[in-house]
This record gives sequence, C-alpha cells and structure tokens, in this order.
Amino acid sequence: MTRLRPHLPLIAILVLTTLIALPILTYPLGRDQGEFAVIGRGLLQGKAPYTDLWNPKPPAIFLVYAGAMALFGQTAAAPRAIDLLIVPPIIAALYWIGRRLFDALVALWAALLFPVFYYSETFWTLTQNDGIVLLPMVLAIVCALKAAEASPRAWRWALACGALMGVIFWFKYPFALFASVLVTAYLSSLFPSSLWNKHFSCFTAFVAGLAVVLLTGALWLVQIGAWEAFIESARVTAGYTALGLDGDSFRDLMTTALSFRWAYWGLLFVLAGVGIVGVLLDRKDSLAKRGTGAAKKASVALHLHAPASRSFMVLLWLLVGLAMMLVQLRGYDYHWLPILPPLVLLGGIGVAWVDSRIRRWLQRTPHEASLSTLSPVGTPHEVSVHAYPSGVPLLIALLLLLIPILNIYPRAWAYLTGQEDQTAYYDRFVAGEFVAGESLRVADYLRARTVPGDSLYIWGFRPEIYALTQLNPPTRFIFQFPLVGDWYPAAWRQENVDILWAALPPYVLVMQVDYLPWVTGSDDDSNTLLQHYTELNDWLIYNYERDTQIGNVFVWKRKLALP
Repeated sequence: MTRLRPHLPLIAILVLTTLIALPILTYPLGRDQGEFAVIGRGLLQGKAPYTDLWNPKPPAIFLVYAGAMALFGQTAAAPRAIDLLIVPPIIAALYWIGRRLFDALVALWAALLFPVFYYSETFWTLTQNDGIVLLPMVLAIVCALKAAEASPRAWRWALACGALMGVIFWFKYPFALFASVLVTAYLSSLFPSSLWNKHFSCFTAFVAGLAVVLLTGALWLVQIGAWEAFIESARVTAGYTALGLDGDSFRDLMTTALSFRWAYWGLLFVLAGVGIVGVLLDRKDSLAKRGTGAAKKASVALHLHAPASRSFMVLLWLLVGLAMMLVQLRGYDYHWLPILPPLVLLGGIGVAWVDSRIRRWLQRTPHEASLSTLSPVGTPHEVSVHAYPSGVPLLIALLLLLIPILNIYPRAWAYLTGQEDQTAYYDRFVAGEFVAGESLRVADYLRARTVPGDSLYIWGFRPEIYALTQLNPPTRFIFQFPLVGDWYPAAWRQENVDILWAALPPYVLVMQVDYLPWVTGSDDDSNTLLQHYTELNDWLIYNYERDTQIGNVFVWKRKLALP
C-alpha cells in the first residue's frame, strides 16, 4: 500500500473517468465505425481487405475492430469498448510523460484533462482511426524518452519506438509525420554524457523496428492476396484527398470544424494558452531562483525549470498534429484528435501555473501573515504553500469531471434507466441527414424479412446497416463513392454490376438527401447519382420493386421469380 500511495490520485482518475464513460458502450455506430466494423467482421470470416471489402485506409483500424469483435462479439457495443480499453493506458503514459518532462502536478492535471475531453466527444468522433492511434503515439513518445536516457538498454527502447512508429503509419499515411516528434523527443531529452555510439545504436534500432513492422504488414497483405488492391487503394485515395484543394470547400470545412472544436475544446484551448504564456513569463524568474534550497522546496511549478527543448518538443507535437490534420484537407471532427495529448500537457501546465499564481497571491494576504507567526515553517513562501486551501484542486477536478458527465448522461439517462427503448435513444444521435434511429429501424425491418447468410446491397454511405443486420455486402464496394468519383477506375462500375447480377440480394437500399460532395465530388444525393449510373439503375429496376421507405432510406425488394 505504501508503494501505491504516491499513485493514488492517478488510480482515482483512471477508475472515476472509466466509470463515468461506461455509457459510451450504448452509443450507436456512425458511418465510419460501420465501415470499420464491416471489414473487421469480414476479416473474422476470412475475407481480405481491398480485394473483398474495399476501403481507402491502411489496414490497422480493421485489425483493431476485428480484435474487438473477436473478444466481445459482433455487436455495436464491441467497437465502443475499444475506447474504454485504450484510454487508461494513454492516461498512464501521459502521466509518465508529464512527470518526465515537467512535474507530478502537471502530470496529474494532464492525466485528468485527457479523459475529460476525450470521453466528451460524440458518437461520431469516438472509436475513430485518429483516436485509437493515440495509444501507439503516446507509447512511442515514452519509448523515445526512455531511449534518450543513459542506459545500456537504450537500443531496446529505440527498437520499440520504431516498431510503434510502424504501427502508427498503418493507421493513416499522413501519420508518417509523427516520426519528427519522436526524433525531437529523443534529442530534447539526451543526457550530457550521451555518446555518439549510443546515438548510432538507437537510430539503427529505431529504423530496424520501423522496417520490421512495415515489412510484416506488407507481407501479410501479399500473403492474403491483397497487396495490389492495397496499392491501388492508396493511389486512388490521392484523388479523393485532392477534392479538399478547392479553396472555398476547404474554408467551409475548416470553419465548421473550428466552431465544433471550440464548442468541445474551448476551455482546453484556453488552459493550453495559459500554459504556454506561463512558461514564457516565469522561466527567467524560476531559473534565477533555482539556487536557493527554500525556493526549490516551495516550487509548485517544477516544469518551469525544465529545459526549453522539452517545452519545445510538446509544442512541436502540437504543430505536427495540426499538420497531420491539415494535410488531409478535410478538417473532420476526428482529424483533430492527434493534437489532444500535447494540448492536455500544455493544459496541465496552464492549471499548475494558475495554481502557482494563487499561491503567490495568498502569500501577500493578511490571513497568511497571521499564520506565519504560528507556523513552524521558516519562510513566508513556505507558509503560503501550507496556507493554500487544499480543497481548491479537488474542487477544480470535480468541476472538470462534470464536463464528460454533462456530455454523456443527459442523453443516455432515460435509456439507461429503462424510460425509453433503444430506437428512441438512437433517435437522439444525429449528424446531418444521418439519424441512428433510422438505421436501427431499417435493420429491424430487414432482420424480420431475411435469414442468416442473406446479402444486402446499399447504394449510399450507410455501412453501419450492414453491421446492424449482420447481412454481408454482395460486392466489395460497401459504399457508393468509389463508384461515382471520376478519379476512381471506370472498370469498377462494371465489376460492381456484374457481381450483382450473379448475387441478386433479397433487398437493396437506396439513400436520399445524403449530400456528400467532399467524398463523391458531386452535389447530388445517392438517389440522384443512381440515375446517372445506367447499368446499376437498369439492374435495380429490372430485378426489384419499391417496398417501403424508412426515413431517408428507400427499401427495394426483389421481385418474385416468374413461373
């Protein structure tokens, strides 16, 4: 128990934030979570990504989803459990980084700020590529800092750092930029006694670890016969990304994204800004006081004594995260998640800086002066530390914990207490024309009219319906945009229709008012785009008849076979 005592605040953060976040298990799947779930399920069924189930992203996210469904079953809750599994180790890693670069106070605040703001994200931004990758990112930072220490095992940490960098790349191509953060973390934390031979062995080990993971992923794709389709997927994705080069579209997307980020992270932005300003204002003064023992004992902001290079490393981490977001030319809500770890570290500095200002202010109050005559402590500055109300940090922590509580429970409480059913609960989750309750109604309708093993074709971008119904897509195109964009191979359109003529699933879904110009390159919805896809439209009209409409989903049923 004595060993655990210094870590009790961290343990309390881990337990409390996890308990608060448990209702996210009830969140419905959005579009992206739906596509990852479909491909993850396909992997468990022996299907290959890209050849059997096409997607523009690298395969790491599909493997993570497949692992979650293997552990917890093929339900909507299984992917949501990923967040609850990755956040505690991220918190622990950030705590370690905070202590290593700054001090225990900053580390604790950063450890609290991360789950507070991460768990406050929406069903749309949780369980995303850009959030899950935070785990290997922070662990890679830990390994880089450990490798910088004067240790005979430094090369092992560098090897692990390189391997984690390889994992990071397999989540998204722009994440390759994160390597610059790892190099800076290593260089900014070197001990003066470090020798060139150590640097060389660490660099070699880093490259070896990176190469092993990259080569392993490539060999796996070759082994399952998906390598060529993967390369083609990466190539055509460049055309999709280029859509964001349009100045007006990029400005509109970024304006929306910034307003959304401010709504959810406004307080964190302010705290991080205070942290940056606090470091700049107090560094000179703090360094001047380092020589006196009393000042060192009384300092509650040891991060101000840290080398400037360490603060620079965190700022670079933030800037590289912004670069990874901007290079994707979309500014989607979840594209901002890689900047959350450096933001909470800076935010932790901000809270600690405000804390130190309050202590200094209390040192000058008459209340403190009277206490100094009674205190056995020898200096007024030390008295101020003892006079500071210990309940204030706890109050701040409780106020911060209210943020995820207020973002989660007002929506989930009625469902958790049995006052509303799942469909009514899902109706509360809306994003544009997307309504999660609509997806559930469609899934219920189809489950009542199909049998296990049936297929389903969806014309639109609603792969979460595949996941909810457990029905398999008959072609590898689980959404429509690779069949409508001019930058995709024209042969894919005929390939899709040829397979559908052989498959003839019992039901076809066609979406309307799903205006997605940032992925389709067109201002038309899926129902309108279908009219321009003559081969598919003819196939649909010949084989199917309109059955019903559920929200914005047209349900087509296969015609009875002629005698």
